[in-house]
Amino acid sequence: MTSEYLGTDILFDQDGDLLVSPTGDLTIVSGNDCLLQDIRDRIETTPGDLYSHPDWGCRIKELLGALDTPLNRALAVRYLKLSILNDPRIKTDSIHIAVLNFENEYKEFKIRFTARNSTTPESLVWGFGLNELPLESI
Repeated sequence: MTSEYLGTDILFDQDGDLLVSPTGDLTIVSGNDCLLQDIRDRIETTPGDLYSHPDWGCRIKELLGALDTPLNRALAVRYLKLSILNDPRIKTDSIHIAVLNFENEYKEFKIRFTARNSTTPESLVWGFGLNELPLESI
C-alpha cells in the first residue's frame, strides 16, 4: 500500500510530544507507522476533546475503574472497535481486539487490523490507567 493512502503526519513520541530531528526540523512519519500513530491518537482521545470534531475519539476511558466483568470487557472491545471502524483506511472485517489486562486501575488490549489494499495485519498493544491521568484530574 502506498504511503500516500496511509498518510503523512508529524511524529509524536509515546507521551504525545513532538519529535525534533538533529537539524531542528519536526520529524514526520508516513505509511504504516502513520496509520498506527493515528489509530493510537484516535483511541486516546475522548469524544468532545476536539472542539471542531466533537465525535472524534473513543469512549474507552469511561471504563477506568470498571470491574472485570464479561459486560465491561464486551463494552471495552465495542468502544475500541467502533472507534477504529471510523478510520476509512481500515478493512472493516479485519479488526480483532483481545483484552490482555482488565484490572480496576489499568486496562490493556492487543489490537490487530489490516489496512485496505493490504494483506499484512498491523498490531498494537495499548493500555490506560490511573497512573496516566494528570494530577489535577485525580
